[in-house]
Amino acid sequence: MSSQLPIKIHKTLQIGTSRAAPGFDDDLPLALRESVRSRPGAAGATPEEHLWLSLAAHGVWQRAGHQPGAPELPEPVTQSSDSDTLRPCPAQAERALALLLQDEYPQVRSEWLRLANAHKCRLPPRLLPGVLDMGSAQRPLRALIDGVLGARGHWLARQNPAWNWVGADTDDVRLLWDEGNIEQRANALRDMRARDGGAALQELQAAWPSETPEHRATLLGCLSVSLNLADETFLESALDDKRKEVRKVAQRLLAGLPGSQLAQRMLARAAPLLRVERNGDSTHLLADVPNERDKSMQRDGVGAGLYPAMGEKSGWLVDILAAVPPTYWSTTFDASPRTCLTLAMASEFKHTLLLGWSSALQRSLQAGYDSGLHAWFTAFLDLYLKSSGIHTHMPRDFFSLFGALPANAADDLLATLVEATPAKWMRAHSNLIDLLDDAAKSAQRNWPLALSKAVVSRIQAGCAANTLQSWSLSYTMASLALVLDPAAIDAYENGWPKDIPEFAQWEDSVDKFLRTLRFRHDMYLPFQEQSA
Repeated sequence: MSSQLPIKIHKTLQIGTSRAAPGFDDDLPLALRESVRSRPGAAGATPEEHLWLSLAAHGVWQRAGHQPGAPELPEPVTQSSDSDTLRPCPAQAERALALLLQDEYPQVRSEWLRLANAHKCRLPPRLLPGVLDMGSAQRPLRALIDGVLGARGHWLARQNPAWNWVGADTDDVRLLWDEGNIEQRANALRDMRARDGGAALQELQAAWPSETPEHRATLLGCLSVSLNLADETFLESALDDKRKEVRKVAQRLLAGLPGSQLAQRMLARAAPLLRVERNGDSTHLLADVPNERDKSMQRDGVGAGLYPAMGEKSGWLVDILAAVPPTYWSTTFDASPRTCLTLAMASEFKHTLLLGWSSALQRSLQAGYDSGLHAWFTAFLDLYLKSSGIHTHMPRDFFSLFGALPANAADDLLATLVEATPAKWMRAHSNLIDLLDDAAKSAQRNWPLALSKAVVSRIQAGCAANTLQSWSLSYTMASLALVLDPAAIDAYENGWPKDIPEFAQWEDSVDKFLRTLRFRHDMYLPFQEQSA
């Protein structure tokens, strides 16, 4: 029975109730947990009584519905495949996955799947239906699930039409493109683009006249995979599509395609609108807005953006600037990105310039990374951390750009920002904390151990000095719990100022933060032990 126990109860049995953290029954199924906690006399029960009752209730829960004596069915006939080489999933990892399927720590599901892929493990048979259902509901998880299904999982997926998203070979991709629903066809087109961009473009061009407007917009967006100048002619023709949604997709793709004619047209419109005037020691950035918007500008997307509290012509300027890489301006003005932003802050068009340049930086970094764009990103970071309210002049999701940086560059940048702060964070660091929240949400892997420890120690010191805002930090801690390196869980669990009255405002947030990190830590161990 012990091999099937929830992780926290199992651990409490090993270390004793006096050393266990509160909430050792948290990973019981929700309905069972509520039943145990609300039983008569629960409030006065000792931890030991509560533990044994939880054990008994869980045992009954597991046996309920079991039908012994059913004849064994023959093993399903499965086709041989490479996935047969996958190893069985460790028992403790299987228990963790079972909890994830019960909506415990749902944000950790992708991490479990990445671990299983990295350690070449296959999903446990009893959890295959739940995981396949999860993949049907959560598209971003499908590729990860596909890698750990194993031969049995692939066989099972073929028995239910709802699971036909499970990966397939080239012939199946062809079938999905010809006969699938729009989601399946879009996935098939992306697969074909990744394999052979030119052939996939030809398939889309052949089907284009018979597609509905809604499908045209969806399928055209798939050209973002392996986008190159060979796609330009087709995308230019889509600028004349009758449907606005289709035109917007074509405008976005062409604006982010280096060397495209649309990018050159936008550059020609932008160049005369901004200039720098130097007079002795003073330097000024002067901006003009377009006087009119002709059909060519409308075709390229000028006026397509919506900018509340901004004049119409200023909005046109934002759309034009957003299509020009910001490195063009630092080169043209012979000024660093920091100097360009300083000049923009002194301009009467401050809002317009910052929004246009930050939008351009988003578009450029998502298309590719280089040192010039990195310099612009760090300049915007510096401006954001030193200015109040500057975020209103930038796209709401601007700092999700950390996800567009190479992982090492993002880690180094975050480490530099954190190490530049004192050992105790205060309210003045709220901008940095918000930035870390965005960076954590866009992270594709765990942050380095040193960065993780530096962040936690500064939060602990801020809590001890009561110099942080609890309401905003509580949200950030939930994001951090998913990206900090869980290897240092013992260090994270110590050092909180639990003996001061002010800690009451932090207690719930810290408890959830530590429970998530502990779960992740315990989730890693069985995979690592199996591979050792």
